[in-house]
Amino acid sequence: MPHASWASAVIAEPVVEQVKDIFLQAREVLGNTYETDTSLPDDACLTTVRRRVEEFVTSDDISAARRAEACELLATIHTLQQAELESSLAQQLSKLTEVRTCIDELSGLSPRELIDTVPLRICRNMSVGRAMISTISGSVWLPQQLHIEERTAGSAEFEEFVDGARIPLSDAPLETELLVRRRTVALVPDPMSDKRTYKQIVDAARTQAYVAAPITLRGRTIGMLHADRPEDPNSLCHDDLDWLAMFSECLSTIFESALLQQRIEQQLRRATDTYAQVVALLGQVETVAAETGQSIPQPLRPRGIEQRTLSGAAALTSREREVLAHLSTGATNVQIARNLVVSEATVKSHLKQISRKLGTSSRAAAVAAYARMTQGNLGFAP
Repeated sequence: MPHASWASAVIAEPVVEQVKDIFLQAREVLGNTYETDTSLPDDACLTTVRRRVEEFVTSDDISAARRAEACELLATIHTLQQAELESSLAQQLSKLTEVRTCIDELSGLSPRELIDTVPLRICRNMSVGRAMISTISGSVWLPQQLHIEERTAGSAEFEEFVDGARIPLSDAPLETELLVRRRTVALVPDPMSDKRTYKQIVDAARTQAYVAAPITLRGRTIGMLHADRPEDPNSLCHDDLDWLAMFSECLSTIFESALLQQRIEQQLRRATDTYAQVVALLGQVETVAAETGQSIPQPLRPRGIEQRTLSGAAALTSREREVLAHLSTGATNVQIARNLVVSEATVKSHLKQISRKLGTSSRAAAVAAYARMTQGNLGFAP
């Protein structure tokens, strides 16, 4: 909704009618021979008229009455331009709010979940009929997820075309030049006539106009967003492009965060798997040694680590030792709390003290320290 601070300043007529009225007034003030290029946007037309009227006001060969009329016209132009500016600012603020709300809803999702969800969010927030997200792999454009709000007779054909499609970027000069290389957005009002578009996807989608934006990561385009309104292609405008540009920029940050989180989780899983394999191998070695009566040589440990372990073990309380013993069996905080008849918060507090005393930063590290203390005969007993 328009903000109240400028709503009262706007003349009741539609903006287009106001601009036409100003042109008529300008001809009356400046003379019937005055003409302006009405093919320009309204704001550009008003600016042109304003400059001409300002020149007229400052001229020496006009009467006081004519100068008063010109000043009144300048005041009208100023009021309209101010209203238009405040309206534009209000619209921009509304767009930013919509983008922020949309991004908040996407935060915390995995890369795969983002790909599955983003086209739907674009359709709902931009009020477009179709939206598609794609990834870029080398020099290939890979459509990933397409959402269609209202299916039509040609929807199945479009879905079938993009399913598993591998589009060489060399066949799509528009996307290659603008989205991939320049990392900028594009409004394509007539994709059939535009020689830079990929005609096969244009034909399959039967699109008459679309907007597109890149998804970037560290200065490199890793994906693309496309959206259109099949039922009303002429309604796509620069406002839609601005919204998609803001959204894609924020989405790029969300994607980077999601990819980083995914890598961290993968590394953690690998570390956990490696630790489990080492523990299993040690168990097998101990079993074989016990069956054959052989002794297992203790591995050499740096003296500093052993001293810290000795010191930490000596500082543990009996309850902390009990918690650590349960932890080494793989028990969760809830299970430990139930076994020791304490609250889960108490268990967390004990684990925090154990980590501080042993110099560890994770449960796995604490369990490893426990294994060293028990196997190394450091005088530790739960």
